[in-house]
Amino acid sequence: MSALPEAWAGGWGFISGVGPADLENPSVALPESVEDQTRKIFSNLEQLLRRRGLGRQNVVSVRIHLVEFKRFHERMNRVYEGFFEGSQAPARSCIGVAALTRGALVEMDFIVKEPT
Repeated sequence: MSALPEAWAGGWGFISGVGPADLENPSVALPESVEDQTRKIFSNLEQLLRRRGLGRQNVVSVRIHLVEFKRFHERMNRVYEGFFEGSQAPARSCIGVAALTRGALVEMDFIVKEPT
């Protein structure tokens, strides 16, 4: 599996630049829609969390980078809300950006807390 940019210290995880690329084969084409790209990001996140015995309930903060903010925010947000449904939603911010790596429509950074 391709390594995501992450750092862990004192029970806290900082995972940056999680995009919609396939972790096993990053050269595979990105999903086309913002919804599918958002789902792929959450799939990538879950793979990383499982390796550490964690789940989505351990995510305490999300920073979302989104191109064409007005066009894609509502569509991305529906997937986001579905992913965190049933658990306490993390704090978050959503930032409009001009462009992302490989032409992605969305990218996210996560702060994760391991149980004490």
